[in-house]
Amino acid sequence: MPTSPSILDADAGARERRLALDQLGLALRNLKPNAWVMPALAAVVCAMFHEWIAWPRLLTWFAIVVAGCVPLAVVAHRFEKSRIGEDVRWYMPIAALCSFTFTLSWASLGWFLWVKGNDLPCLIVIMLIACTVAGNGALVGPCRPLTVASYFTYGTALVLTPLQNSGAVYHGIAVLAVLYIGYMLFMSRQIFITARNMLLLRYEKNDLIDALARSKAESDRAREHAEAASSAKSQFLANMSHELRTPLNAILGFSEMIMSRVLVRNIEKHYEYAGLIHDSGHHLLTLINDILDLAKIEAGSWTLREAELDLSAVVTEAVAMVRPRAEAAGCVLDLEIAGGLPHLHGDERALKQVLLNLLSNAIKFTPGGGNIIVFAKPAQDGGIVLGVSDTGVGIGPEDQECVFQNFGQGRHDVVTPDKGTGLGLPIVKGLVEAHGGHIELVSRVGEGTTVIVELPAGRVVAISERAAAS
Repeated sequence: MPTSPSILDADAGARERRLALDQLGLALRNLKPNAWVMPALAAVVCAMFHEWIAWPRLLTWFAIVVAGCVPLAVVAHRFEKSRIGEDVRWYMPIAALCSFTFTLSWASLGWFLWVKGNDLPCLIVIMLIACTVAGNGALVGPCRPLTVASYFTYGTALVLTPLQNSGAVYHGIAVLAVLYIGYMLFMSRQIFITARNMLLLRYEKNDLIDALARSKAESDRAREHAEAASSAKSQFLANMSHELRTPLNAILGFSEMIMSRVLVRNIEKHYEYAGLIHDSGHHLLTLINDILDLAKIEAGSWTLREAELDLSAVVTEAVAMVRPRAEAAGCVLDLEIAGGLPHLHGDERALKQVLLNLLSNAIKFTPGGGNIIVFAKPAQDGGIVLGVSDTGVGIGPEDQECVFQNFGQGRHDVVTPDKGTGLGLPIVKGLVEAHGGHIELVSRVGEGTTVIVELPAGRVVAISERAAAS
């Protein structure tokens, strides 16, 4: 999808502000030593001019220079310490004003140190201002607002100072000053462009490093996914090799016994073998159905056949289907359904499969004499909570995430040899999430397991809807 112009403009504006901020940072870093360099130079200049100018006038100028350095030094120091996250619009005018104050204080030497009628100190003053223009232009060149402020002050001083004396020489110096300022402005522009290009190159380098880091992270994730897929494939083949061969071998073995007519006179054995073949075929069909269901869920092709259903009836029917197995395993199976449980929109077959899978696991891992409770009740957020709780062997914390993965199994070997295929809970999780719900497992080893399914309030059928439908 193409990016909207407003987003591109916002990105470009943010980049320009960042660029201006970094260029200001370069200039302020260059000016930071001026806090002590310029007062030192002013002291030397005062010592040089004491032969021509009285000390009170010199000290006044020196104090003005020191006072002019302070604001710029403070801004430069604060900018370096806390500029991250600050707005460039606040720094730019303040820094430009401080730069103007600083340059004005130094340029005042054109008035304080000017000695009419004496060419030597006058020429020294002009030379000092001219040298300052060149030096300051190089320092503040990366930042345009500071460059404008400094050239306005120093340029004005360099042009007007010679005009304090009459004569063609001083007028000629003023004209040369105009040309000199123009040339220095050109040099400062080159410095500005160079600094800008350098920063843009740095941005591109950083962007390239970030892109490489993202690409590496994506490559690492892709490698991990590939390794996980390879591991899942190997695990699938290992599980299916055992799970499929066992019932198939039983079917082939018992059918061969019947076909061999060895027990042709023992009709009871024929019935027994037919029953074993039927059970093995049923187990094989169940396994294949689980694999196909899981494949549909993971591919996102499972289609919910939604309709209004009575959850109480669905739960009661699922419990009735597994009650004989629970009694055969010596488990007590109880049903706790809250009164007035509302109807909901959902896939009856999918929700029944959720309950049957949970009950199958509970019966499988609950020793004889244990209790299994199936519950359903309204949730505080308006949804519905249902689930299965047992007093079985429980699942350790290290296995609780694993059991929701394909073919994931807790370590129940010490309790029962029938661990199942590890497909039941992944299917339950997929079907619950297809309904927009959430599944939670609470378990402690030796104390039992509770699996809680939370269905969202959006699936609950309001009484008004039911009345309108009827």
